[in-house]
Amino acid sequence: MADRSNDKKEDQIRVVDDEPAEVVRLDAGKVSPLEKKGKIAHAVLASAHGRSGEEMPAEKKAFDPEKEWLEEAGNETVPMGWFVLLVVGLLGVLGWVVFQTMTGDPGGVSAENVGLANPLENDGDRPKSAGDTEAERREAEAHFEQMEIVVAGFLKAKSPEEMLKWVRHPERVAPLMESHYARNAIESLTFKSTDEYHSASLESKPFIALKVRVEEQREGVPVLLEDGPDGMLVDWESFVCYLPMNPEDIAESRPTEPVSLRVYAQRDTFFTYEFSDEREYDCFRLNFRGSETVLYGFVKKGTTLEREFLKIFPVGKVNYKKPLMISARFLEGGEAANSMLIEDLESTMWAYPRDPAEVDKENEGN
Repeated sequence: MADRSNDKKEDQIRVVDDEPAEVVRLDAGKVSPLEKKGKIAHAVLASAHGRSGEEMPAEKKAFDPEKEWLEEAGNETVPMGWFVLLVVGLLGVLGWVVFQTMTGDPGGVSAENVGLANPLENDGDRPKSAGDTEAERREAEAHFEQMEIVVAGFLKAKSPEEMLKWVRHPERVAPLMESHYARNAIESLTFKSTDEYHSASLESKPFIALKVRVEEQREGVPVLLEDGPDGMLVDWESFVCYLPMNPEDIAESRPTEPVSLRVYAQRDTFFTYEFSDEREYDCFRLNFRGSETVLYGFVKKGTTLEREFLKIFPVGKVNYKKPLMISARFLEGGEAANSMLIEDLESTMWAYPRDPAEVDKENEGN
């Protein structure tokens, strides 16, 4: 049967599915302290969990060394916000005076009797001193340098054992590494610089999504780190886009037991053989990072799973592509050579915000 699929060849590097709240491109050799600052660690990205039906482009902020130096040096210009605050304050005082004059109440509500003996002493209102700025600068530099040490150590590792000390969930990931590197050669890379970073929040956990430059190739390398209380660690599974077997082997072996797949998915119309009824199934084209293999996943209509997919892929958005983790299998005795039944939507991104082993234990306890 002729392939009526929408064959869209464009691809993209995606690490996590979150809309950037702050994107910084580091085009200069020297990175300003403000850009190094852990707005990486503290800025929160509007997570795509709350807006899973849309995919917004990352807003990129060009790095201007001269402008950033002026900001860090303590420009004497008073920010416009202070003028606005001053005007609002004066209007408030004027209104209070008029009100007191009309009511004859000499006491009124003062800063002191509402618990603000001196409003400017509030941390939220008090301008930062040079000491505060200098301390934040040092903290930001140390944070950024430690981040690059972790990334460099991870990339240059020549064995899974050496790599494990730099990754998240090492106990769970170790056997996955063994399986992956039995099928794929480990590639040791030499870190050069950080080209851009995105601060991200995945289920309220702080992450850093980077694109870094290495000696061995021209293209940037995407790396995702969790910025946890015990330090920064690389998400190895999203780095290699881990699969239990290579895409070519999945297509050839046609497993009838569910397998967990990291894919790019988009709506399609390739209905054939046991999945030929458009009234019974929704069709999705499945692409794999770094592979020409194409499979088709089918979601049974009228199910909870279909409703989840409809939130992500509204009807009519055929060219909309999104990274997903799904559980899918081939039908036993099925004739469709490259068509799978999707049984579960595991995640709308390629990284687990929390260790699945810990989540399973909590579920067992409940």
